[in-house]
Amino acid sequence: MSQSAKKSVQLNSLIELLESLPQEQRRQIEELVTDNQPIWTPTPGPQTEAFYTSADITFYGGAAGGGKTDLAIGLALTTHTESIIFRREAVQLEGIYRRLGDILGSRDGFNSQTRIWRLRDRIIEFGAVKDVGDEMKYQGRPHSLKVFDEITHFQESQFRFLCGWMRSVKEGEPQRILCTGNPPTDSDGEWVMRFWAPWLDPKHPDPAEPGELRWYATFQNGIEQPVESGEPVTDPSTGEQVKPKSRTFIPSRVEDNPFLMATDYKSTLQAMPEPLRSQMLKGDF
Repeated sequence: MSQSAKKSVQLNSLIELLESLPQEQRRQIEELVTDNQPIWTPTPGPQTEAFYTSADITFYGGAAGGGKTDLAIGLALTTHTESIIFRREAVQLEGIYRRLGDILGSRDGFNSQTRIWRLRDRIIEFGAVKDVGDEMKYQGRPHSLKVFDEITHFQESQFRFLCGWMRSVKEGEPQRILCTGNPPTDSDGEWVMRFWAPWLDPKHPDPAEPGELRWYATFQNGIEQPVESGEPVTDPSTGEQVKPKSRTFIPSRVEDNPFLMATDYKSTLQAMPEPLRSQMLKGDF
């Protein structure tokens, strides 16, 4: 008997066995199988690469429609017990609430006043820092995942301050920062080009490949310096040991999102005027 025939016989036997069980036992087995299924999985390609990267700080996106918000939600739902997702303005969070509710099937556990979504085994908080100084409200708050949705809308000082309060409340849980966004459309977001210069600056003397990790150490005098690896280095101004942080950039486009490719979203991007068309369609920095 061939392997495929054997598998068919085994499957039929399993189905017969399940059908012979009492209804209550069948229900318990169905619940067990359902509980073991992940509530969200990344799509193949760049989203999967970004989901599994070991970088401390990841910039994912570039073009529109690559599944940036879904990646943020997916990480918060599956790999971190306490997360926070930032947008520059609170009104911009509504789209994330709606998408998260679609994935969960309801808004049960969500408090719109505190902007905290409490699930059975995790908490997802939402934050807004409209004005410089608003970031102080989140000082000392522990989260193992910090997401900056549309990173080019944030001031660099806000981003660096909020990253400084990164810590986990669960032993052994990974800590990471995810930034999503498109190319900056004004001068406020130009710092993003410098922060990820090896990936975004075509004239950079030491360019990095998409997904490649680079390490940076920040010393007490505020100077940030690229280093060879994640091994501790000595701060020349103090003599203290500093542990570098890794970062990467993973580009994505609408073509990487099978759900949006099944709609007319790409043609909507193609209809935009330049330079917005190239920025949103191709992630042209």
